[in-house]
Amino acid sequence: MTAKPFPVAIVGMGRWGQTLVNSVQGRSPAIRFVAGATRTPAKAAEFASRQGIELLPDLDAVLARQDIGGVVLATPHSQHRAQIEAAARAGKHVFCEKPLTLTGADARAAYAAAAAAGVVLALGHNRRFLPAYAKFAELVRGEIGDLRQLIGNFSSGVTGYGADSWRSDPRESPAGGMTGLGIHMVDAMIGLGLRPAQVTVANRRKAETGPADTVTAMIECDGGALAILTTVAGPGRFWRLEAFGSKGWAAMDGEHRIAFGGPSGPEQVWHFAWSDMERGELEAFAAAAAGTAPYPITAEEGVRGVRLFEAICAAAVAAPGGRASRDVVAG
Repeated sequence: MTAKPFPVAIVGMGRWGQTLVNSVQGRSPAIRFVAGATRTPAKAAEFASRQGIELLPDLDAVLARQDIGGVVLATPHSQHRAQIEAAARAGKHVFCEKPLTLTGADARAAYAAAAAAGVVLALGHNRRFLPAYAKFAELVRGEIGDLRQLIGNFSSGVTGYGADSWRSDPRESPAGGMTGLGIHMVDAMIGLGLRPAQVTVANRRKAETGPADTVTAMIECDGGALAILTTVAGPGRFWRLEAFGSKGWAAMDGEHRIAFGGPSGPEQVWHFAWSDMERGELEAFAAAAAGTAPYPITAEEGVRGVRLFEAICAAAVAAPGGRASRDVVAG
């Protein structure tokens, strides 16, 4: 007998919430959105109808439904902890878009609530599900030897959100582009085993509208490795992650190309076909909820990533346009 798709609800049906739905609805045998709630239902009514999603009044109404096994949160960042705790109390598995929370303390509390309730808390970092990232991580953990330096840049062609967007609120998007873009690179580095100890934000510029348009951070790590992370709004979409070790180097150039080189021998290059990373993460969430496979991003990694993100934001706020350092709280 073929298993039925995991029934979930989408909470937050703006642009990204709709992207998540579109990635699996009618396409994946593993998961299906059956209901949803959003702050402005009228804006999502046509989309919900087209996708066969029943619009409900709010999160409480979603959690009261016995036919919903999990919730997918694409909501303002500051709401995540309370929403995760409420879902956990209701016995619902949770997939939460990044950043999980804005502070490490809230991240730890969210994971603790899920663990106490025996439900899955899956963190939505889509690039972890790219085949190219898996190959890059394999090279970093083995072929390049002892890791000495990581350099990452995730930038975009968007200069900023409109003033009326909640993403433009500095309380929701501290350190500007670090919240919407840089946090992806934070998680990519954490997924490679990075254990940050101190961060220095060396440059931060404020855009005319929306979040800060340039943020650069230098991260000193336990074990001696050094990482540099930059995000810039405006120059065009750009993703590049480089790792340098004692025996060689590896580069993730965009989302589908990997290169590797060493002191001798020719450079090796791998090209990967496009894959739907949102579908990948949502299907991994469904598998974790079913108990057939653990979710790839662990609670320890999730908290460590938020701790680093929190330190970057604190340093950026402390010295806008200048330089400031902050320790990264462990655990």
